[in-house]
Amino acid sequence: MTPRAAEYARRRGALQLRCTSQRHQMEQAIAVIEADLQKLNRGLAMVRRIRISPLVVAAGAALALGLGTGRTVGFLSRAWLVFNSLQRLRRTVLPRE
Repeated sequence: MTPRAAEYARRRGALQLRCTSQRHQMEQAIAVIEADLQKLNRGLAMVRRIRISPLVVAAGAALALGLGTGRTVGFLSRAWLVFNSLQRLRRTVLPRE
């Protein structure tokens, strides 16, 4: 093998190692991004499932920040009780379709 061919082979090998390393780094970065997107997708699915508008969710978050942890938990438990009571009342009063 000529010196020029040997140099090209050496450079090619170095470039292949570099590509492999960069590919591995990209896979790790994409895995982190996918994990973050999965969290976002779960949050959006929850919002769609309970059919609450984003404005209500934002207002609830602002309320939670303003009230503090203890008062927020108490408020949420009372709100959940009222919500469940209204759902049961609606099921008993309204006829089934």
